Amino acid sequence: MVNNMLKSILKLLILGALVAPVNFALGVSRGEEMYQTLTCAACHGAAGKGMVYRRDRKDKKTGKYKYRKGQTKPGFEAYPKLAGQNSAYLYVQMVDIFSGKRNNNLSPAMAGIKLMVDSTAKEGDLQAIADYLSQVK
Repeated sequence: MVNNMLKSILKLLILGALVAPVNFALGVSRGEEMYQTLTCAACHGAAGKGMVYRRDRKDKKTGKYKYRKGQTKPGFEAYPKLAGQNSAYLYVQMVDIFSGKRNNNLSPAMAGIKLMVDSTAKEGDLQAIADYLSQVK
């Protein structure tokens, strides 16, 4: 009897270990979709890598660089790069900003999309976004 119960528990643990990565991958895919749908990229850049220039640009008259690849675009210096951050940290920050618990100079911008989040996002979408961003290198 105890032997059968241990076998059942072991089967459940193995099944859970096999299903969890699939669920995580689906969540990451959903997170990427929601990151774009909720316009997160408008301030945090493609894939959460920040609003940066993609290539060097020289001034045609002076020959000097106007900006360099990777340099933050003016006006977006305060918006954080989210890619590669810890998933749990990102999730807590989003929840705290949307609930009003966290308030800084950029919180009004995030609060501005709260209506879109409330009307578009489903249960678990903020966690999916956090999972997605944590996987971006």
